[in-house]
Amino acid sequence: MRVKLFALVGAAAAVLTLSGCQGPSGRDELAGPGREQAAIMGNAEPQASPASTDPAGTVHEHAPVDDLDATGGLVAVRSGGTLSIGTLEDVVSGKATEYALGQECGDTTARDGRFVTACGREIRMFGSAGEEKFSTQAQATAAALTADGDVIAGSEDDREVRVYRGGEEIDSFNVARETDQLLTVPRAEQPDTAVRINHFDTTIQDLDLDNGRQGGTLRVGLGVGGVSTGGDGLVLAADNTGSQLLVYTATDIIRLQQSAPVAESPWAVAWDNDASLAWVTSTAGNTVSGYDISQGVPLERVSLRTVADALNMAALDDGTLIIASASGDGLQVISPDEKNAPEGDR
Repeated sequence: MRVKLFALVGAAAAVLTLSGCQGPSGRDELAGPGREQAAIMGNAEPQASPASTDPAGTVHEHAPVDDLDATGGLVAVRSGGTLSIGTLEDVVSGKATEYALGQECGDTTARDGRFVTACGREIRMFGSAGEEKFSTQAQATAAALTADGDVIAGSEDDREVRVYRGGEEIDSFNVARETDQLLTVPRAEQPDTAVRINHFDTTIQDLDLDNGRQGGTLRVGLGVGGVSTGGDGLVLAADNTGSQLLVYTATDIIRLQQSAPVAESPWAVAWDNDASLAWVTSTAGNTVSGYDISQGVPLERVSLRTVADALNMAALDDGTLIIASASGDGLQVISPDEKNAPEGDR
């Protein structure tokens, strides 16, 4: 995901629901200690990394990466105004198909072999067959695809989410705040649901796509960093300011199920279905750690060294981890064997 840089004031608090915290303007209406607590939340900024030291796997030279995603054997890497899409081999060898993206284009998200990005009044979709796009009347800066092919779109400038099918708007509804990030969430034997993220007040909200309405809203710690989804309602989030891994489910409504302290300044998160691990990077220490979430509390099972400023990460279906540096330290590829090897053999 692309990172907007803001100044942070401090840290302290817990995961909270938002009912009663804001007035119609969206500003906090708390007084005293409550106002002070609200002031230190949100607008998280990843800590700049020290120089990397012996990162695991193989590191390929690459320009600074702004966004990274993967689906169905395809990898999408955004660097500046270029989106490169292809197999992992295509990407690291420089043979991936390239598309120009303007500054108005938001983050790219992935679903079932396709990628989508919102570019103002245009939605652009990419896959192995090339690019498709359609125009919209409303501005959009965030978009996500469902398994049925619908496009969910939102904007950092308004509080509405719109649903498109076949290039036509079929639904729209109000949401709690402006939308910085949108993700669809697969559910077993059910249609996809979706969640939206707001970085200003560090919140996550589920979207009831079946009934065209907003769902519940929760705080994501003190300052949300990266957010990603896994199978059957799983949503992972990094609380960058509070240094936590947060595990949510969105099978019906959004619920915080687990949390655990992690290394300082966590940012990128990814679900590794091959190893059944939740991975989270730390920019403060140039590490990535894999957590077992099957025991009711996240338990660290493995920790590896990473490239500097590891702000984007994806796990491929075969268990390969791809970690991208936002400062030009390279594209790191960790094979399943390498991520599970004893430290001396990596």
